[in-house]
Amino acid sequence: MSESPSAAIIVVHFGDPAPTLACLSSIVADPSIVNRTVVVADNSGNFRVPPSGVTVIPYAGNLGFGAAVNRGVTYLEDHPFDFYVVLNNDIQVRPGFLQAAANAFRSSGPKTAIAAGPLYCDPGLDQIWYAGGGINFLTGTVRQSKSSKDAHIGRFVGFVPGAAFAIRPSAWNDVGGFDPAYFLYSEDVDLCLRLRQRGWRFAFEPEMQAIHTLGQATGSQVLSPTYLYYMTRNRLRPFQPTAYRVYLAILHSCYVLTRAAFVALRNGQYGRAQARALLSGHSQALAHLFGKTRPQPVEGVPR
Repeated sequence: MSESPSAAIIVVHFGDPAPTLACLSSIVADPSIVNRTVVVADNSGNFRVPPSGVTVIPYAGNLGFGAAVNRGVTYLEDHPFDFYVVLNNDIQVRPGFLQAAANAFRSSGPKTAIAAGPLYCDPGLDQIWYAGGGINFLTGTVRQSKSSKDAHIGRFVGFVPGAAFAIRPSAWNDVGGFDPAYFLYSEDVDLCLRLRQRGWRFAFEPEMQAIHTLGQATGSQVLSPTYLYYMTRNRLRPFQPTAYRVYLAILHSCYVLTRAAFVALRNGQYGRAQARALLSGHSQALAHLFGKTRPQPVEGVPR
């Protein structure tokens, strides 16, 4: 990596342009000595006036998150970069984010595929959303630390969320990027599992700080039906072999039925919509597990 490393930054846009503009402003304001090329993968087709130096890659429909990132990387792949940075549009990087990413790759060794840092829910850095994490194979779920202590400890971790991370181009190319079939959610679990199988590691770098304003596009903060549908639909897909996925399917069936009944009884009309989303997503997961259908995105659902 050169003295002044280069980064290609891909921001996935959907919906209101305001969060995307705030994200881009934070990238421009980062004083890191890192040469940066910024592209916006526009899943809405409404991001028409980008800041100076930012390229917009429009698309007539909604590709979903992973496919949009793939498209951004493909647009840039003819140019050499030391690393790619993938960002949700509801992320604002803190000053020094890019330099910290470059330093993490320099110090952690050539088999480090991904560098990522703490994600906070507020500018005051009082509430932590991610401070390192891993995959619980007993339940087929992700665990994310919310510990202030963990947020300040550099280490290797087992899972990095797709909201904000840096990745070596060689690692990205080794596994072919995101699987676009996920459309929304769990594509990061799948990417991490495939990288781990190839012997890559993930570095948690405390200085790679960013603010994550949850639910800007999908309503995840209020457990929207969109969020619940895709999280449930994709829950089983990253895991292999099939026998293990059958075990997870039995486990998750009990959980989904219990959770659907709970929200339907507790949350009134909104709860009934949540319950339908849970049951529909899980039925799609089971259908895909047994090879009866390939899950398809729901038209109009954002990323």
